[in-house]
Amino acid sequence: MDGAKEITYVASAAGIVVEVVAGLMFYLYSKTILQLKDYHDSLLNVQNMLLSFKLFEDHKTDNDSSEILKQMIGYLLNKEKNSKEST
Repeated sequence: MDGAKEITYVASAAGIVVEVVAGLMFYLYSKTILQLKDYHDSLLNVQNMLLSFKLFEDHKTDNDSSEILKQMIGYLLNKEKNSKEST
């Protein structure tokens, strides 16, 4: 019977260790996913800005190009501001 008690203690301790390690892994995974989401959002903001400037360069011959540039910059700044407030 002494051997059965030892096996029970060892199995219980091993189960606790496995559960703690699994919990830590899920915690680190959730932190990593949040960082990945922030990085992805940052890349989308840069992509939108570069696309906006590309479109602006393609239509630079318009007479009201300065007004279009002002509107584009205002939109991009408001969008970035709103995305930072929502997080």
